[in-house]
Amino acid sequence: MDELGITGIPVEKPQATAAFAPFGEPVTPEEVAQRLSRNLYAQLADGSDDTVRDAITRAQVYAGSVLRRLSVPFNLDNKVVREVVLIHTVYELHIALGHEEAGREYRIKAKDIILAAWGSFPDSDTAPEKGAAAAVAVPPKHKGAW
Repeated sequence: MDELGITGIPVEKPQATAAFAPFGEPVTPEEVAQRLSRNLYAQLADGSDDTVRDAITRAQVYAGSVLRRLSVPFNLDNKVVREVVLIHTVYELHIALGHEEAGREYRIKAKDIILAAWGSFPDSDTAPEKGAAAAVAVPPKHKGAW
């Protein structure tokens, strides 16, 4: 700012990493563990709750993005939203270990819940709807003899 000749102006420095924080009670690794058998949780968590926390964060980013496109508030106290995050967390854990087939089942289940709850799912594969590019004026038909 000195090179511009504007010194002494207070400037707020941006945070390096702003935390992604939806509304509501956070999803915990313990809650994810309750959804799975002890052996499966141990395998997917790879012995670390931090691995599960990372998967929860990825699932929240995914769910938050989808809900934003649907104009649905991202509130983890909403049972349907929480269910989507939990299911997608298990998907993220499977994918992290290379279990694509098992993970796909959880992703489909999360998508089905979104469809059932809000009637729509914003697929990234489908092109957005386009409006008319131009209007065509049709001249009125002549009713008389030529």
